[in-house]
Amino acid sequence: MNAGDRLGRTHAFLREFDRRCALVTEPTAFGTAFLNLDFPLKYDANFVRVEGRLGGVAADALAADADRVLGEHRLAHRKVVVVDDGHGARLATEFLQLGWAAERLLIMIQAREPEPRPPWPVEEMRFGDVRKFLETVLRRQPYGDTDESVRQLVEIREVYVRAAAARFFVASVESSVASVCEVYGFDGVAQIEDVNTLEEFRGRGLGSAVVVEAAR
Repeated sequence: MNAGDRLGRTHAFLREFDRRCALVTEPTAFGTAFLNLDFPLKYDANFVRVEGRLGGVAADALAADADRVLGEHRLAHRKVVVVDDGHGARLATEFLQLGWAAERLLIMIQAREPEPRPPWPVEEMRFGDVRKFLETVLRRQPYGDTDESVRQLVEIREVYVRAAAARFFVASVESSVASVCEVYGFDGVAQIEDVNTLEEFRGRGLGSAVVVEAAR
């Protein structure tokens, strides 16, 4: 399998993940809206994915499309995901000029066996066992500023468990959960995502330990 095949398989996985986690999908002028309105504060669960050729399409048209469909569902945020077909950089610049934020998603494909991991014990735990850790992580973020936002951003993991067999790999220090990464997988593809280590435990190789164990 060459790099292009791997990238295509990865994009197919990500789209299927979004479909499985959505309660509603709606066609839009330029793609598909994936919506899970049980979690309106989770931007990654309520957004428009732009699909197809983007030559000649301007960011203001994409923004208006997202504004219409997300506004109809009374969502406060607006999010557009563009799968780059050569127009991503141009559209990012245009979105910034419209006052939007622009982020680039980097996909890293595992092409060889994992490196030996740092000598920290790693175990797999259930969602309920890592819930308090995730709440602590989120409360330290600017977007975890209310109890409701923390609740939604944590409980979305229950959707990931049902829809994508989410698993949680954990490294602990003196019986306290210190680092966690998540793995989602189906159809022979798996994604390592959302690696978190509490600040007071960083610099010890805990994050590397959970990622390598998850990859294995």
